[in-house]
Amino acid sequence: MSVVVRGVVEGRVHALKIRRMDANRESMREEYRLTQIANRIGVGAQAFGVTRDFMLMQLVEGRDLEEHLRSISGFGTRARVREILHLLLNQCRKLDLIDLDHGQLSDLRKHVIMAGDSPYIIDFESSSQKRAPKNVTTAAQYLLIGGRCAPFVKRLLGIKSHEVVLEALKEYKRDRSDGNYAGLLKTLGIVI
Repeated sequence: MSVVVRGVVEGRVHALKIRRMDANRESMREEYRLTQIANRIGVGAQAFGVTRDFMLMQLVEGRDLEEHLRSISGFGTRARVREILHLLLNQCRKLDLIDLDHGQLSDLRKHVIMAGDSPYIIDFESSSQKRAPKNVTTAAQYLLIGGRCAPFVKRLLGIKSHEVVLEALKEYKRDRSDGNYAGLLKTLGIVI
């Protein structure tokens, strides 16, 4: 629905998101509003301003999550991967708690940028507060079941079966309580 370019405003480099002429949205204002809601809880690249056709945002430079995870090697690999997944799933959890569903976390390669070891969830154009949030479950399914990096992540975390992952995800989906979230993280081997 948009194109993102670098833009310089008052001497600082930002990301400028430009609405495409053939976009199915009349303006960038709703995406800006939803991005700001995420920003208030510490999620996403900061949104600074909006017009009908433009949204000015923090420029987050880095690489996609999968590429970053595969590049980690040597001593402490498992601990670094666990920490990254913990940071990412905690952001998803925050979104779940405020009933903001990102809507596109089934492909984290396109919607998470790694700046160093810090994950940034980006692109809230398909987000909604009108549907049940599935951020944690969708991201976890990508990471451990359906994503291209799933075999690598499962092996690193010592997960041998999809069933144990699916059961923990079902329990979290049934009741998004703190206890069920903690249980999910423990089942996934992200926290010990």
